Amino acid sequence: MYRLAELFAAVRSPAEYAGGYIGRLAELLSQIDEGAVGRMLDMLERAGAEGRTIFLAANGGSAAVAAHFVNDLVVLNCGAGSAPPYRAMALSDNVESVMAIANDYGYAEVFSRQLRAWARPGDVLIAISVSGNSENILRAAETMKALGGRAIGWQGFEGGRLAGLCDLAIVAPGARDEYGPVEDAFGVLSHIASGYLTMKRGGQLHH
Repeated sequence: MYRLAELFAAVRSPAEYAGGYIGRLAELLSQIDEGAVGRMLDMLERAGAEGRTIFLAANGGSAAVAAHFVNDLVVLNCGAGSAPPYRAMALSDNVESVMAIANDYGYAEVFSRQLRAWARPGDVLIAISVSGNSENILRAAETMKALGGRAIGWQGFEGGRLAGLCDLAIVAPGARDEYGPVEDAFGVLSHIASGYLTMKRGGQLHH
């Protein structure tokens, strides 16, 4: 099923398409397991309290979500209460390392090799993949677990192979052409997490 293609074929105006997209996104968000999101917040809060590093691995548009999440998590929490700031890193943002690893060892290794250098037991990886089957994301999750860390998966569709590799999987169950809505859902997850964790520490979201 291709939900966006069906929507496009059915509408008669740009505004109608926009309304249908917004409605479909709301439907998709309502299908995300709120209990799993709550468990993720607990895991991230614990990681922050213990001074662990939160790594994010993602490709394409999901990598933009990862970078945005790191920005919010680090900047909003720099002065929040007496707790140490959250330590977070988007592995896709290290362009030189990504390109060198991809060139020398293959694109499937771009995140796992960085984790072998940076990750320590108890650290957390958020592995993001719309399909749940991107090889470099799967290897990142496997590597994190082998290093004694924990892995949280954000997936679309049916969750893919990534769901089975992670300690916790959060699935935004979009149709096969809904990369955009699924990545929108990832953005919502990032804002839920950064906002909650900031306010839990006594910080504020307004300037």
